[in-house]
Parts: sequence; structure tokens; C-alpha cells
Amino acid sequence: MALPDQRYKPYAEELAMSQDSSSAATRCALPPDCEKTNLGVAFFDLARFASWSDSEQDELIAGFLQQFYGLSARLLEGAGAQIVKFIGDGGLAVFPPASAETVVAGLDRLAEDARELAGQCGLNTYLNINVHVGPVLAGSFGPPGQERFDVIGKTVNVAARLGRRGMTLSPQAFRCLSAESRKQFQKNMPPITYRRATG
Repeated sequence: MALPDQRYKPYAEELAMSQDSSSAATRCALPPDCEKTNLGVAFFDLARFASWSDSEQDELIAGFLQQFYGLSARLLEGAGAQIVKFIGDGGLAVFPPASAETVVAGLDRLAEDARELAGQCGLNTYLNINVHVGPVLAGSFGPPGQERFDVIGKTVNVAARLGRRGMTLSPQAFRCLSAESRKQFQKNMPPITYRRATG
């Protein structure tokens, strides 16, 4: 059996030490309240909003968004979800997987009411919704003194990329629904998603 080349031993030891210290630094850098947990993740945003917001109607748009944020919080928090953040016309919410049924119903209602609200402001739009379920890191992230609740991880990225029209569920989210609710969705592949129109 060949012996390890001793020329590379110091480098290997240094690399191992740096990897250990890097892992330790990463662990120490996590917020003290950070925990890995299984959550439902929902992204939602309004179609065609970018072209509308590029107009000269800043006050109208800002007023609409303020109402849209309030509507989203009322319907989704009432269904068992927590709003994590809004960015322009888009939002991110999380929820316990056991609440998937009521949250999806809340997202349905939000799609209907948001379209009606937008119509009152002269915007013909619909809500795009993506829902996934999986492990996330949840905790208070941000610059010192400005930390706020957020979720980070592959599950969040998967949810963001699921679909671009109507409501799209991952297989993991789909399996959290009742048999009756599943009938409302059409299976698409590849990759496998479950989709239907909203609003």
C-alpha cells in the first residue's frame, strides 16, 4: 500500500483546520434564535405590475400597494400564515404544513380580492402564487440592531422558481392538501408541479 505523499501533509492539515474554523465561524454567525424547521413557503406577486409602476402615477401606485399589503396580511394571517416580507408588488409568507389547506384557500381569496382592488385603480392583473413545503432556517437575520424574522434555504429558492402564472404547488405542498382540494389542480411535468388559474 502506498504511503501518503509527505510533501502535501502540511497543506492538508492547514486545509482541514481552515475548514473546521470556517464551519465554526458559520455556526457562530447564525442568529441565536435561528432554527431549522419544516415550513410551507408561499411567494406571490402581481402580473404586469412592472409596466404599470413605470408610469407617472406614483401616488396611485403607492396607495394601491398599501391597501394590497393590508389585504394580504389580513387574509393570510387569518388563514394561519405569517407574512415575512413585501418587495414591491410581491410578498413572501410562511406557514406550518398542517395549515396548508386553509392557507391555500386564503391565497385563493387574496388572488380574487387583489384583482378586484387593482381593477379599481385601473390595473388589469392577476396574482401569481408559488407554494412549496420543506426545511428552512428561520430566525432574526439582518445587520446588527436591524434584525427581522426571515427564512433562508433551498426550500425558499425552490418556491420562488416554481411557476409564473396562476397558482403552482410543488409535490410536497400538494400532498399537504385534502383529497378534495387536490382535485382542483392539474399535474404538470417535467418537473412535476400542480397548477391552476387564480383570480
